[in-house]
Amino acid sequence: MTHLEARIRQRFDLLYVPSPLLRRILAYTVAMPLSLRYAQPTLRFIFAPQAVPADYMVDGGGWLGLRPSHYFATSTDVVAVEQDLGEIERRYRDIALPAGILFGTGDQVIGEAVHGEPMLDKIAGLDFERVEGLGHMPQFVESERVAAFIQRVAARAFADAK
Repeated sequence: MTHLEARIRQRFDLLYVPSPLLRRILAYTVAMPLSLRYAQPTLRFIFAPQAVPADYMVDGGGWLGLRPSHYFATSTDVVAVEQDLGEIERRYRDIALPAGILFGTGDQVIGEAVHGEPMLDKIAGLDFERVEGLGHMPQFVESERVAAFIQRVAARAFADAK
């Protein structure tokens, strides 16, 4: 997520809890039963158009996301995005080291036209890799491709250090 977008907040309204006290109360009362109830549809949405890996809940750490502390942290992040992302957006042009964005065209959580392509004009030399049909969780679906992308950007970042 690179830009403020009202539509994103609407998708995550149950996580937008500005009060830290209410956030903590929700985390340790209703958040976990509700998360268990909606885990599968949520995972299908986040991984779409790819399938949720069969081993995601255990090997991928999915169960860890259902802890109260995770709900509290995620909710805190959702609130912070609205408070801080505008300032971060204004500073993209200040980024002076190699950076990259790998974006799946099938991402249903955030859109490439809003959160991907505009970055090409904001960060000089941005390594932007578009992957046709890939969704929001490429690290689980195309792990070798993601690792190669990270290594490519890191190699540029550390080229001067040699």
